[in-house]
Amino acid sequence: MNIEFSNATDSPEAFFNMLPDDWKILIVPYWDNYKDAVKIYILKEGHEVVTGGLVFSKSLPDMSDFERSLQHLFSEGYLYIGFIWVPENKRNRQLASQWLTLLKNQDPNQKYWLTIEEQPLKYFYEKNGFKLIKESNKAEDKEWLYTYER
Repeated sequence: MNIEFSNATDSPEAFFNMLPDDWKILIVPYWDNYKDAVKIYILKEGHEVVTGGLVFSKSLPDMSDFERSLQHLFSEGYLYIGFIWVPENKRNRQLASQWLTLLKNQDPNQKYWLTIEEQPLKYFYEKNGFKLIKESNKAEDKEWLYTYER
């Protein structure tokens, strides 16, 4: 099936509807507060959203202290990638990798940053060209900062 990558910022419901409930709680009630600083990009197969994520141009919702300490990256031209989601029944098809590739190809000179809180995701982002830059000092609730630039 043909995959289409598009900006869904003006009609976010399809992206919101596929998210797990714990993510919806973090995003949907606050959408009006930060929608001017974020874009939603989705991958669709036919009419079905199979992957999506957010790209922030400034402050994030519900930031950790570690992320707050990295806010300077926005002023250095980086955009923040967050909340990439692939529904469980669509996993193991490299959809998130396709999403990242299509995002990066939109503007080859754009730089990105993101943080992860789950160690198994390190391999995924490294495989997709992101470099580990820093990790938090906390033993519990560990976080890692990754950046991408061509």
